[in-house]
Amino acid sequence: MDFCPNCGKMLHTEKDKKSKTILLCVKCGFKRDLEANEKVTYTETIEHNLIREMTTVLDESEVDTTKPIKEMYCPKCETKRKVSFWQIQTRSADESPTRFFRCVTCGETWREYD
Repeated sequence: MDFCPNCGKMLHTEKDKKSKTILLCVKCGFKRDLEANEKVTYTETIEHNLIREMTTVLDESEVDTTKPIKEMYCPKCETKRKVSFWQIQTRSADESPTRFFRCVTCGETWREYD
């Protein structure tokens, strides 16, 4: 691990236009070539799009027979119908999970918070 002599930030590895590995300060732009005896470990950061991953709760084209079913009032049918339900932890771990419900008859989906 090496630090920038100008601002003190940690230097990051990067490839230049000639595919040569350099050390770069992302704050002030300081660049330094790697010496022949220096060893570098590369790490890769994988970023997840949590909004996209959490909004696709269930594929509408597939019928999920693994979810439990109970009788419950459906707001769209305006009567008591068979409803499948499941829970997902959508908020922080110290808060209760969000319960999702889907009417088996009309496909209306809604959620309930505690």
